[in-house]
Amino acid sequence: MKKRMNPWLRLLACVLALCLLPALALGEEQAENVQDDWVNFVLICNEGMNNSGGNAGNTMMVVAMNPVTGAIRLVMLTWDTFIDYEGYDVPQKIDMPYRNNGPEETMKVFNANFDLNIEHYLSLNYLNLAALIDSYGGVTVDISRAERNALNGMVASKHKSLQAQADAGLLSQLAMELLAKEYYLNDFGPDIHLNGLQAVGFGWLQYDSVYNCCQREVAVIADLFNSVAKTIGETVVLYTNETGLPEDVGGRRAMNLDDLTDSDIDFLRRSVAPIFEMSYNNMEDDVILGITTTLARAAYKAARQGVNIFENLDNAIFPLEATQPYDIIAGAKGHIIDKEANQAAMKAFLYEDHEAQE
Repeated sequence: MKKRMNPWLRLLACVLALCLLPALALGEEQAENVQDDWVNFVLICNEGMNNSGGNAGNTMMVVAMNPVTGAIRLVMLTWDTFIDYEGYDVPQKIDMPYRNNGPEETMKVFNANFDLNIEHYLSLNYLNLAALIDSYGGVTVDISRAERNALNGMVASKHKSLQAQADAGLLSQLAMELLAKEYYLNDFGPDIHLNGLQAVGFGWLQYDSVYNCCQREVAVIADLFNSVAKTIGETVVLYTNETGLPEDVGGRRAMNLDDLTDSDIDFLRRSVAPIFEMSYNNMEDDVILGITTTLARAAYKAARQGVNIFENLDNAIFPLEATQPYDIIAGAKGHIIDKEANQAAMKAFLYEDHEAQE
């Protein structure tokens, strides 16, 4: 089990998911089917060097957050999912739009297949994701012996590839220095700390199945939220007009959520700057900061009521057919999906009251 951290830190981690993942809005025709106070996001990671397309978009996640109730839902899409793609005679895998025209094309095709209306995105390649993870102190996950062994092989291969690119002048020496940390992992078991390159390698291990690989990616991204919150929590203490300034701030910056100053905003901007400096995205600064401060208030209020939503983050891997045997289309292996069933199931998972159904 991971070590427990203060509830507000975990809740702030969820708030900072707003800075890691861009907003996703539902169309007007769907508004009556979902709660108005849900906020949604998508994150794309790819295995190449370009942040804006041209390579396999291996990671595609959708996050739904309810700032009123504190509920958080995370959906991971497997990249071996066949989807309908205009212009193609046969279904294509879900990573094909990213290869063709980057995140914009991905959003368009995803909308058409899952009956959503994604407006914003954040896209990173594996190198930038690794550097981002390092900038927030790494992640902590549970690793089996088999995963440890496979990880060492994966990271060694990536490290050699990076060095070759640096030698050829395709990668800056500064980037290499950022990743030139000891990457060989000796330990396995619960609560294993990984640096950026190790974390990315762990998240993309496919030696057993794509489904298990997706579960690893969820673990890495979830703990990255944790790392971002922990990093900021070491320098900030939150309060409101109602609660008042804490007696002991421990040398941290005190920030009143009901009266944020320009200096506070600048501090928040600097705290999340690595996320945007290392990504390709279409998020406006004022939108990010506005949503962040709004959810920060809700998160802090929930924390004072003893709610720790981050430890209970609901996650699911889609499509519904993800664990079934592969279908074959034009020689490619993947999962043919029931679109209507997946649309309904995804919306139900993201937006319905799970507790009421139990």
